[in-house]
Amino acid sequence: MIRANEVSLGGMKLTINADSTRGCYQEVLAALKREMDAMLSHYSRVLFVRLDIRQREYCGDNAPMSDFCRKLKKHLSRRYKTTRIGYLWVRELEKAKQQHYHLVLMLDGHKVRHPSRLIRRVEAITEGWDWPRPYTPKNCYYWLERGNQEAYATAFYRGSYLAKERGKGHKATTANNYGRSAVRACAD
Repeated sequence: MIRANEVSLGGMKLTINADSTRGCYQEVLAALKREMDAMLSHYSRVLFVRLDIRQREYCGDNAPMSDFCRKLKKHLSRRYKTTRIGYLWVRELEKAKQQHYHLVLMLDGHKVRHPSRLIRRVEAITEGWDWPRPYTPKNCYYWLERGNQEAYATAFYRGSYLAKERGKGHKATTANNYGRSAVRACAD
């Protein structure tokens, strides 16, 4: 558990959305950085989008989120003719009786120029499955450009919210607190 406002990962010092009272899980931060770096190794421009997916009923495992990601990836692969779609989700359960998921999506920024169609597709999937409407935070997207450390740091800070300590751990023993796409970095 990190209780500071900065983390060092892969030789980079990055500001995170935490402090001495609000901790973050280092393994989630490391997963976020791995996904961002892997996507940037393939694409010089990456669209980074942050959304929240809610559930109507409690589920001890993450099967609904896994199904959602699989369906969304299939659609995006066909729509944008791309095989690499980066994502990271975290499972949280706080005051409500059902879990919700914070989600970061990363796509080839040369093919996906704005998140509006992506967001509409996410909404269509959840509506078709009778899930609550996803929450789209203000300023939900960022442009990552290879070599632009300021944009990288800004998006990482926003994504570090997913690593927050609060709300994690309320699940069956077989479920995970987070999941990711595991996009492999390009071998130079």
